[in-house]
Amino acid sequence: MKKYEYKSYYLKFETGKPRKQHILDALNDFGNDGWRLNRLTGEFGIKSILSFMGGVNLLLEREIQEK
Repeated sequence: MKKYEYKSYYLKFETGKPRKQHILDALNDFGNDGWRLNRLTGEFGIKSILSFMGGVNLLLEREIQEK
């Protein structure tokens, strides 16, 4: 039976870089450490709607190697 570990990461967007590219760069960085994306959720609310910055929550997972 496979076992997984999970972690949550808030990815804050930076100005001057397309959001799509920002997400892809972050996922590739996590992927180098064995993490993969399980779920991506956005921030919803007045603050994020009015902000040019904002961000998304990444739920990451990776398989745990049993010893």
